[in-house]
Amino acid sequence: MLKMTGNNEASDECYTPSSAVSPLLEHLDKDLVYYEATSGISSSIVSFMRSQGFNVVSSEDRDFLNDELPYFDVVLTNPPYSIKDKFIEKCYSLNKPFALLLPVSSVQGKKRGSMFSKNGLELLVLNNRVDFTGKGSPHFGVAWFCSGILNEKIIFTNN
Repeated sequence: MLKMTGNNEASDECYTPSSAVSPLLEHLDKDLVYYEATSGISSSIVSFMRSQGFNVVSSEDRDFLNDELPYFDVVLTNPPYSIKDKFIEKCYSLNKPFALLLPVSSVQGKKRGSMFSKNGLELLVLNNRVDFTGKGSPHFGVAWFCSGILNEKIIFTNN
């Protein structure tokens, strides 16, 4: 289903519009360095955040899950949904704040539930569905799954 929604038919890439990132910005510190872990192909998050005065490092050709990473304070990305568990696990293992844009349904799952229970979870729920493709809103809602970012456990926002 994601392959039909995404921007690349061969994968589940969904390029992130600024309307999905904008609600998160008020919770971020401009003095920190953000790492966009999946910006090798598309840099829409990087471009938008930089235009808002944030210091963002692009992943370029690095593999977030396997390569040595540059210096950063916070991971902020819209990871491939097909490997979201690996991204969540890696983020917790880094022991740094993170914000991952994921389908709301990602809150469910035995493995994820165990990780969230053990490590904590903050959610910035986008009440309006995000149009990733310009073809209209998708069939699923998304939220920013965070750790060390929000002052509350769950925040709902009209993006």
